[in-house]
Amino acid sequence: MNTMTDYKLANFRRKELVLSQTRKEILNQDGQTALESILDAPAPASLIQSFPDQDLYYLMHKVGPADFAPVLSMATSEQWEYILDLEAWDNDRVDLATTTKTLDVLFQADPQRLMRWLVKEKPEFVEYYFFRNMEVRVREHDDPPPEDHPDYITWDDKFYFRFLKTPKGFDEEGSPLPPAGDLFPELIEKMLKTTAHMDLSVFHSLLLETGSILPAEAEEEQFRLKNIRLAEKGFLPVHEAAGVYQPITCDQLRQRPQRPVMTPDNFDPTIPLPPQYHRQYIQSDTLFENALARVNPELLFDLNAELGALINKVVSADKVKIREKEDLENMIRKTMIFLSLGLESIIGPNGQAMPDQGAAAIETYFLEDIFRTGSAQSIGLKSHTLTWYNQSFILKKRLPLSFLGEHWLGVIGGLFLERPLFFDNYATTQTLYRPFQTLGDIDRTKGVTDQVMALDAALEQLNPEFGTFDEGILTFKTLLLTLWAKDRLHLEPTLEAVDQARFKPFFKEMFDQDNPGIRDIRVNDFLLWISEQTGTPVEMIEQPLKAMVSDLFQELEEEYGNVPADHVDPRFIQHFLLK
Repeated sequence: MNTMTDYKLANFRRKELVLSQTRKEILNQDGQTALESILDAPAPASLIQSFPDQDLYYLMHKVGPADFAPVLSMATSEQWEYILDLEAWDNDRVDLATTTKTLDVLFQADPQRLMRWLVKEKPEFVEYYFFRNMEVRVREHDDPPPEDHPDYITWDDKFYFRFLKTPKGFDEEGSPLPPAGDLFPELIEKMLKTTAHMDLSVFHSLLLETGSILPAEAEEEQFRLKNIRLAEKGFLPVHEAAGVYQPITCDQLRQRPQRPVMTPDNFDPTIPLPPQYHRQYIQSDTLFENALARVNPELLFDLNAELGALINKVVSADKVKIREKEDLENMIRKTMIFLSLGLESIIGPNGQAMPDQGAAAIETYFLEDIFRTGSAQSIGLKSHTLTWYNQSFILKKRLPLSFLGEHWLGVIGGLFLERPLFFDNYATTQTLYRPFQTLGDIDRTKGVTDQVMALDAALEQLNPEFGTFDEGILTFKTLLLTLWAKDRLHLEPTLEAVDQARFKPFFKEMFDQDNPGIRDIRVNDFLLWISEQTGTPVEMIEQPLKAMVSDLFQELEEEYGNVPADHVDPRFIQHFLLK
């Protein structure tokens, strides 16, 4: 046994554990305090370079890129490259404006090191950036200066360059690329001056190659290399990361293999620890978070790395750029919600009260599989609803979704999004939509879709003449209630507005204050009318349709129950077509 090697490994391990604790404390501090803690550390360079790339990137935006230059001056080139990979790209195109801002921060950190790194490690990238923003002319000894000489800059009367107001090239739609911002002329000139002072021949080569680069090929190759580097960190290309939402059933869950438990004490000190920035945002208000608190502590180190990789996949699949703390919090929150929904699907609908069973599921199955089990709930409901809609009477008649009314439009519209969302309507959050959190959300949404499908089937049997509609706002409520009222008033079954003089007696009878059971009578009469029009016995009418009718008349009673018949005004009666 090589005792010296064992002794060094023990020292490495001890040092890494100390740095890990220091990093954890810094990540939980506010931006200014975190910056001061890093710069005041006994060995700030060692501390900075020990940060996982993701943690340093999130910390940079927490502190502020402009104030983070002293830290970046001591960061490794690999950390720089990770920051540039995340900042410089907008999907598969280089974002010139953010690239300019990022290069400016790195230039402030260490100008000569930046240019040395770009020229030696990323020459095609910097040449592509220069090509998009500047034009280069090479003057032979017997050539005159360029005709528009005042626009060009030269330091040796041989290489001339000028900056472009509009970048060269076009986007995928054929439109000119957006400008790189107001900063790029000053930045590029400083970068070129620094290169020329370091080595004039390199400066000449850089300008010469900038003028002859093939931009499409260069951008495609840089995009490929960027994807490879980010995939190593868990940020897969969008088309691959989207698989994290691929639904699976509980029968398809994979069990964790039996292998040695990884802990900080036996972790190889030469391999960086996984990122831990996300840990500070894990609360205890979802089933997954409560279950995680009950998991065997020996598994937490592995689970932390697994959870970080899962969050990265979700970020990639949703095409989100994490630049603010709120962006990361939203992605972590979304991941926790899907994991909780997956656990509830595995252990049953009463899972919220059984975090111990959730902990057992976490110890048994991979987190990504649990996530996909949760995703299956909303995607399955979306698929079922889309299948109905593509064959629906509403689509055949080309009726807009607004025909379903505000609430149903919100519910169905949320399901038709690329990533299905629950229509919360500001009830529990400050948003119109939010991810499905529990099986209760799934059940409530399914209840609405069942009512919409039952309504659609009834409308197909009724087959109203939509061409007769001439006044008002047409929704399923105004359509059904107007046709019902016309039938009881012995009028033609069209969608022409009813004269308010004919309607007032009907309205008065419908809300007779002396008869407390009038609502039930009217509900039964309405169901009887549907039975007469469709030929379906009342007792055979689907329960979702009955529930819809009951809700509709409750809404009528709340809206108009205290309105005298003499005060009926078509402008304020939204449930009937009146004139």
